[in-house]
Amino acid sequence: MEEQQERRNAGEKEGDQPSRNSGQTGPEPKEHRTSIVEMSDKVMKNWIQSLQKARERTQSQTQWPRIPRVPQILRRTQDFNKFYEPRVISFGPYHHGKPDLHPEEMIKPLYAEQFLADSNQDIKDLYTKIGSNIKAVRDCYDSISTKEYDDEALAWMMLLDGCSLLQIIRETDTSNVLAYHHRCLVKLDLFLLENQLPFGVLKLIFEGAKFNDGPSMEEKIKKFVTDTGRPTGIHLEEENEEPSHLLDLFRSALLGRFKMIRRSQPEQEQQPEKKGKSSSRQGEDRGSCCPWKKGIWKSFRNIKELKAAGIHLQLNRTSSLRDISFNSHFFYGCLKLPPIIIDGFTKPKFLNIVAYEMCPEAPNDYAVTYISFLYELIDHADDVKELRSNHILYNCLGSDEEVAKIFNEITNDFVNPDAYGDVKARIQEHYDKRVNTWMAQALHDHFSTPWTIMAFIGAVLVLFLTAVQTYCALPGN
Repeated sequence: MEEQQERRNAGEKEGDQPSRNSGQTGPEPKEHRTSIVEMSDKVMKNWIQSLQKARERTQSQTQWPRIPRVPQILRRTQDFNKFYEPRVISFGPYHHGKPDLHPEEMIKPLYAEQFLADSNQDIKDLYTKIGSNIKAVRDCYDSISTKEYDDEALAWMMLLDGCSLLQIIRETDTSNVLAYHHRCLVKLDLFLLENQLPFGVLKLIFEGAKFNDGPSMEEKIKKFVTDTGRPTGIHLEEENEEPSHLLDLFRSALLGRFKMIRRSQPEQEQQPEKKGKSSSRQGEDRGSCCPWKKGIWKSFRNIKELKAAGIHLQLNRTSSLRDISFNSHFFYGCLKLPPIIIDGFTKPKFLNIVAYEMCPEAPNDYAVTYISFLYELIDHADDVKELRSNHILYNCLGSDEEVAKIFNEITNDFVNPDAYGDVKARIQEHYDKRVNTWMAQALHDHFSTPWTIMAFIGAVLVLFLTAVQTYCALPGN
């Protein structure tokens, strides 16, 4: 016992603290204290470095917004090359020089030459303007993709790609250089996220253009963007903000806004778009990602079930895809939805919008939430047929089953159960009233066709006449 006590006391002296078995507390051993201090310094150093990198990334966006790459989570999806990479022609450094695009790349000089001739501009002047803004161009792209190009090569790439892109927009339906099928694919390539040019570069090229006849370049761009994916005759509200690129311009048009294409000096720095600045956020709830925690539990599955509960669809002649509203009047409900065109290019365009809206650089008002909302209402081809019959959905694919499949594929990687939470809550409130279902069923059974209406009126007349006859047959009448 005495030997054990001596060894315990010796251990306390060596560690300058009582042993674990002594029942006393004290500071940790010196060697442990040293390792914790070293780890804390390392963590703090990493924290400071990460802050510096984040600030540098933010400060690099002061002149022209960044053009991000498709997020990594989407790069692992099936058919990535088919929907996110150009098929005919590349613009910008991300896919520049790919062997499979080389034949069509040879048409760029022809388009650029025609644009310079039509706009009465000198190629040297344009090259000088782009070269003076080459740092802003580099900041728009991922540094890995631009480091292999020196300033001269990158400036020439922007000039050639920008002139050819603008000329493609000017003669998109009348080009003699490309076959019709290739022209359709090129129009799709212009809206791929990784195939964008900074709008600041395009503006440097066309702001000094002097076309002899026809509409201006700004009007051509507006017509090219607004004629894509939406029915004609929709009015867009002009927004006092410049677009980042063509895909951003197309996305804002889907939201009912058209960003201003202003003629201004490129050297004037433009502040990046601030998060939460957008005013078009109808029906979008940014709360919890679990709507049932707020009492919103969607038990209806599709449009057919809504119709059985007395909820009918109506076209909302609006410019924004997010203008969704629902009104309930006793046993009758009306769900108003904006129109949309579904064709062979809808899926890749909206997938690239999804990719853009998933990036930190993108605005925080989402165009794809409307697709997600429609997906929640579409289970079968009959649901697509209801949308078509009410002129809400224009099916250019030929098969309602294909449309239902496209909605499912677009929303695979973009799920926002909180979108339009207030609309869903009002629909659910109407849907939960059983009397609405009974009245809707009665109306469907007796008033859905002229023949059932006539039969109902005939039955009422028979009952009325029988009652009158019975009354007249009573004694004393």
